[in-house]
Amino acid sequence: MPKLDIISEIKSDHAKVRDILLELIDTVSKRDAIRALEILLSLDKLTGPHFRWEEESFYPAHVKLFGRQYLEYLLGVHDRIVKRGKELATILAKGEITEEESETLPEVIRNDVLPHPIECDGITLLTSRLSKDDLERMAEDLERCRKEGIPLLEWAETIKDKVRVEKGFKAKALS
Repeated sequence: MPKLDIISEIKSDHAKVRDILLELIDTVSKRDAIRALEILLSLDKLTGPHFRWEEESFYPAHVKLFGRQYLEYLLGVHDRIVKRGKELATILAKGEITEEESETLPEVIRNDVLPHPIECDGITLLTSRLSKDDLERMAEDLERCRKEGIPLLEWAETIKDKVRVEKGFKAKALS
């Protein structure tokens, strides 16, 4: 029996990310750059271990159910989110949000970032179809990724591409 209830853990992580993203949208709309940057940094810390785990364990375990093409799509979504995270960090690090940014950035978050935890949470519909061994392995991998605690943008710069090459994964470029 896995130490973690993997489905509960996934749903909990996605609910936290959803709530943080909604708070970020609200804070950016109010032009509070300092608070928005604090929120983004907390999101970076939370999502780093989660994204890493998804790519190293969760998605590969599901590929036999949803196929390689969908895996590549999900990797492309991760790349888009990392890109948007870097862009947001650069803007927020200036210490101010312009009127135009307060209108456009919430839409970027809504359209390019928020759909992912919703879509990914949907993948849990397939998780119950996985073997006990798959569930145990995913639970162990999630504990490892959380223990290492590498933030999202650091993971993206230092680990992500190396692991993809090792596993033979390629991201599908999104428009």
